[in-house]
Amino acid sequence: MRRVLVTAALPYANSDLHLGHAFSTYIPADIFSRYCRLKGWDVVFVCGSDEHGTPVSVAAREAGRTPLEHVEYFRRRQMEDLARLGISFDNYYRTHSEENRELTEEFLIKLRENGYIYKKKVTLFYCENDKIYLPDRMIKGKCPYCGAEDQYSDSCEVCGRTIEPGMILEPYCILCKTPPSTRSEEHFIFRLSAFSDILLEWLKSKSNEDFSRDVVNYVVQWIKSGLQDWDITREDYWGFKLPYKDAKDNQYVYVWFDAPIGYIASTVNWSKRTGRDWRDYWMGDCLITHFIGKDIVYHHLLFWPAMLMGVGGYTLPGKYVVNGYLTLEGRKMSKSRKWLVPLKRVLEKFPADYIRFYLASKASNSVSDNDFSWLEFMSKVNGDLVDNIGNFAHRVLTFISKWFNRRVPAPGDMEEQDNDFASSFMKMVEEVEKEYEKCDFSQVIRRIIEAFKKANSYFTAKAPWEAVKKGGKTREGEAATPLYICINFLYSAATCLYPIIPSSMERLFEMMNTSASWDSAKRFSINAGHVINEPKPLFRKILEDEVKAEMKALEEGMVA
Repeated sequence: MRRVLVTAALPYANSDLHLGHAFSTYIPADIFSRYCRLKGWDVVFVCGSDEHGTPVSVAAREAGRTPLEHVEYFRRRQMEDLARLGISFDNYYRTHSEENRELTEEFLIKLRENGYIYKKKVTLFYCENDKIYLPDRMIKGKCPYCGAEDQYSDSCEVCGRTIEPGMILEPYCILCKTPPSTRSEEHFIFRLSAFSDILLEWLKSKSNEDFSRDVVNYVVQWIKSGLQDWDITREDYWGFKLPYKDAKDNQYVYVWFDAPIGYIASTVNWSKRTGRDWRDYWMGDCLITHFIGKDIVYHHLLFWPAMLMGVGGYTLPGKYVVNGYLTLEGRKMSKSRKWLVPLKRVLEKFPADYIRFYLASKASNSVSDNDFSWLEFMSKVNGDLVDNIGNFAHRVLTFISKWFNRRVPAPGDMEEQDNDFASSFMKMVEEVEKEYEKCDFSQVIRRIIEAFKKANSYFTAKAPWEAVKKGGKTREGEAATPLYICINFLYSAATCLYPIIPSSMERLFEMMNTSASWDSAKRFSINAGHVINEPKPLFRKILEDEVKAEMKALEEGMVA
């Protein structure tokens, strides 16, 4: 049995989730996990809240909370939204946990023993006004690489480069807006540069289906430009203390060091609950698959594998799925400008499967950006889900229910048109399977929609309602054959759609009185004589007034 570990990027527990998070990470990761389960593979899908770092401590102070109270508040809200979205984690944990602390300390100690952590004097910013060292996210300035202004001192949102401590230009404290002074301290540094050659070899060894070429080429250029060693020390910080005896009392582990270890910690916690061995997934023969947004490619394809290589004994990631940003009505999402759609809001107004379907239709495992449009959302749901998929299911199931007493009829002799349609939907399952493996869910949906259009045309052409008017044996032959083929197509197509819109397809399986199985979807699995349950409408149309109200609220700044 194939063993697969799926991770979704840990949501930072500092704000509510929005549509962009769902698009880039959580919906794609859930779709792939559900597909793997349908295949009968040994799948563990883990995630958890990312809870350390300066943004949390700054926001907590502004909200009148402790950092732990602050992350608890947003952790609960994020978990509620992800559950309502139908994200089927096997374990959802947290980075501020004992398991993560223990693993982080193990990594730090082992890396130092192996010669990959060393001490070095670094220049730090200190605010004379606030009497504290200023970690990366408490300093803003100009990017030393591209010159972009108002960038945090650890990374540039414009060019994507990581900025080493002390390198930001024209710095100022975000608390009091004054330029800081500088002080010198000894920091612990991860020797990232030592992994340049092995990282290059590892990246180039992966197939296009496992590692996107666009992403690999991007990372390879970073490596060839010269990897800088990585400062993993922070002063006056919200996080784990450094485990070294020669570390100062106010020195902590940088959040981006312990965050990816949180994937392992979540698996360890799952292991404690289930009695399964987490080492089978992180130290054995397992396809470790990371779903991330393109903004954290550097951390996941450079820092993280280098950490695993440096410690030794761990299985390296075998697949990365990276999606680009989601804009909103052609504009970049922004909380400060109140130009975004929180998951909490949209899930209160529309079924989760509508959001999943629409966003999955854009998720192609590509760093290209996509746009959320309210009018397009309405058009795609009403056209593809309601008029195409829902209409076909209703036509077939109500016909069997009404004219054959809910019993699937036995087919007669199959004509050329019957054979052509039957072979086309068997081919659809094979094609969809390949696209699922690539995690190109936009192509999965495209192929399924095309198949439903063919199915509707076939049903109309065969016109079983004409046959039933004749009655007797003619009805059994002319009407029964297309109905038998159509309900088997419906079963196969519903199985293919299940990972994307699980709640809706579960209702459809209930109507068909069956359950999803990938192997069964590859053949005619609903036999003559099978009794279906009472058909009911699968979807409802979105009204134009509903989306116009959302567009108006967005324009008036009432959404975020």
